[in-house]
Amino acid sequence: MKLSILIKALNEEAMIAKCLEAALAEAPKVDGEVILVDSLSTDRTIEIARRYPVRIIQFSWRMDCGAGSAVQLGYQYAHGKYLYVLDGDMVLQPGFLSAALNYLESNPDVAGVAGKVLDTSIKTLDDKRRASMATAQQQILEVPDLGGGGLYRRKAIESVGYLAHRWLPACEEAELGARLRASGWHLIRLPNIAVLHTGYSESNFQMLHRLWRNRRMHAYGIYLRTAFGRSWWWLSIRQAWFVFVAPALHVVAGMLAAICAMYIEVIKIVPALAITESLIWFGVITLMAVRKRSVSDAVLSAYGWHFYALAAALGFMHSTPDPMIPINARELTEHQIPL
Repeated sequence: MKLSILIKALNEEAMIAKCLEAALAEAPKVDGEVILVDSLSTDRTIEIARRYPVRIIQFSWRMDCGAGSAVQLGYQYAHGKYLYVLDGDMVLQPGFLSAALNYLESNPDVAGVAGKVLDTSIKTLDDKRRASMATAQQQILEVPDLGGGGLYRRKAIESVGYLAHRWLPACEEAELGARLRASGWHLIRLPNIAVLHTGYSESNFQMLHRLWRNRRMHAYGIYLRTAFGRSWWWLSIRQAWFVFVAPALHVVAGMLAAICAMYIEVIKIVPALAITESLIWFGVITLMAVRKRSVSDAVLSAYGWHFYALAAALGFMHSTPDPMIPINARELTEHQIPL
């Protein structure tokens, strides 16, 4: 088996048919298999998936389900020399896998290759960010990680131990990218369109609150803790820079307020802090508004920094077991009934 296409899904009944059909159309071209990893969906995802000639792997326990564990579970069952990872709300585009495979086979020092992720609906800041990156990319780029899924060389994954950290509720691609780069591997993003992505229909504030509730926002703190003392520690800090922005600006404001109160007798520390905080955040939001061409997007970014900082602090306090522990699961057959 040359390639395993790993699709992670949780309640994807609206998109799973299109996702599987596109993957199955490409699999024969690259001697591939299609593996659907189901995180105990409660909708018709499994019912629909059973109509297609794919392998269906399902978690045994809900407590094991997660973004990182779904990818790692697929890896446990995969037979391919190469591994392509995508979500159940993505539609693989014709020809991309062949192009990515050709690049990997021609560049033995490259661990993974991704392409452009095109969102079918642009509603949130994350959607805008991905759309802007996709529009701007016109050439092959070396990147820190393959966000949005990508094709990996199994040999490279085996050299760093595991495909995805099973205890991370998010940012598993960033963590994998840091481990691979720390071991000397390279990651590449091609200007080819890889997938069409249909995400959540939600506002920016709904997105932030959803990420907080399901603890995906906390993943960056967990990631930083797991990386502490490892060879990829500084790479992880660079990837998670945004969790440090709000605390750093508050520290700067506090230092400036203390200096003002110390050298200007008529100014007390509390009023000085209020003034420095106001000036700093006004300046930051103004600069972002010019860059983003939107005051509301700038304010939301500042608001989001605080969410991510607090979530990262809480996540950092969370210890995780060994990511190499095997995940309990079963492969569904035609006669089995999903949990």
